[in-house]
Amino acid sequence: MSIGSELTAARERAGLTIDQLSAATRIRSGLLTAMEADDFSRCGSNFYARGHIRAIARVVKADPAVLLAKYDEAHPTEDADRTRREERLNAKGPSLHPARPRWTLVVGAILVCLMGWGMIRLFTLPSDIEANASRTTPTIAVTTPSPKPTPTKTSTKPPVTPVKPATNKVKLTLTATKDGSYVTLRNYHGLKLFQGLLGPGSSQTVVYPGSIRVSLGSLANITIRINDKPAAPKSKRFTITPTGTIQKDK
Repeated sequence: MSIGSELTAARERAGLTIDQLSAATRIRSGLLTAMEADDFSRCGSNFYARGHIRAIARVVKADPAVLLAKYDEAHPTEDADRTRREERLNAKGPSLHPARPRWTLVVGAILVCLMGWGMIRLFTLPSDIEANASRTTPTIAVTTPSPKPTPTKTSTKPPVTPVKPATNKVKLTLTATKDGSYVTLRNYHGLKLFQGLLGPGSSQTVVYPGSIRVSLGSLANITIRINDKPAAPKSKRFTITPTGTIQKDK
């Protein structure tokens, strides 16, 4: 059972509506609806989300430790990892690097050697040319004609187009009535497909090639059509399979 479901069950056990809980905790009703739909991104950070959970637990007479443990399980913080990284960095002492040779002196010595060798070659170059000229013999250059390219045969067969595999796509249409409802749509892996508040008369259509997990704030204020056919789920949280059938979430 998710933390949002825990909050919903605790509020219903206390016999409170969203508006009554909002007045008692001074938390906006839209934010309370989002938290019950497992959307804590609007809280700002884990610090504020945990504070809201404590305030809700105090009003509905629930154990805040149980709710906070459920929240921490679904939203782990990075404070412990950051502390361990800082301890490892502080444990490392200053590193000592071996003394490097002075490359300026090495490069200067190489340049001096090259200059001395160049001066020696400069004074001995004429005699070397005369000695080599008497030993060389003329060479005959032979050119060979380049081969002619052979024509390539072009295929007259039409190109083969790959056949794409058929995929089942689910079309889900949600239409808000009365006061509307907060809606969260996710895929099988938990990736959000849509999330927001549908006001009265507004609608949202999602076409997805796979399962769609639906979470509604109010089932009575939403009209549901699956593949352009009316549907009537019995729970605010359910899953639509690629074949268009409805499965109740545990």
